Amino acid sequence: MRTSLDIVGNLTHEWFSGVSPERAMSDSQQYIYPVFEQQKADLLLHLLEKNSDWEQVLVFLRTRESVHGLASELNKEGIHTESLHGKQKQEVKDRSLASFKDGKCRVLVVTDAVARAIDWTGTPVVINYDYPELEEDYLTRLDTVSVMYTLLTPQNKNSLEQLEAKLETSIDALVAEGFEYDTIELKERVKRNKTPKKGPRSKPLQHKKKKWKPKKYTR
Repeated sequence: MRTSLDIVGNLTHEWFSGVSPERAMSDSQQYIYPVFEQQKADLLLHLLEKNSDWEQVLVFLRTRESVHGLASELNKEGIHTESLHGKQKQEVKDRSLASFKDGKCRVLVVTDAVARAIDWTGTPVVINYDYPELEEDYLTRLDTVSVMYTLLTPQNKNSLEQLEAKLETSIDALVAEGFEYDTIELKERVKRNKTPKKGPRSKPLQHKKKKWKPKKYTR
């Protein structure tokens, strides 16, 4: 098993350079976990399993499809998770939110759009699973929660740099101790329509027009 120091030394991507192993928390309340897109779910699960003292964890994602998928995956791993997104009926939203605030479920996964209408003040742990599309979302969460982590992919490096410039500070980046990182980013495969093989039945049937024949008239 590779250590955090090995990971930092072996990764060739510049965006990952300068990342430090996990350490005692400083006065900061915001941290970055650099990770490739294909390992975000695995990293989140690792963090939840390692930090058993995270009794309430709020996770933000961009789309309801992602919310469904992540909630299902965490529940399969034995982590009680509820979800919130815009297509749910109000009673379902209320029930999921109450379950989270009452401590009945450990994790609540929410779309960014729905999250904007709810006051999350006092939430102990927040994880930006997807980098916030709007900078205002990040800043609002930072002001209302105890500690916030962001899973940062290479695609979001420029957004992070702009945010740090606005905050006039560098956000601490961490490597999860004990997590085995990929060293290569997997590119999403683009599905292409295959050209059907030519054969006797590959072409559509050609409907022939009947030839016009003059009518014969009888006297």
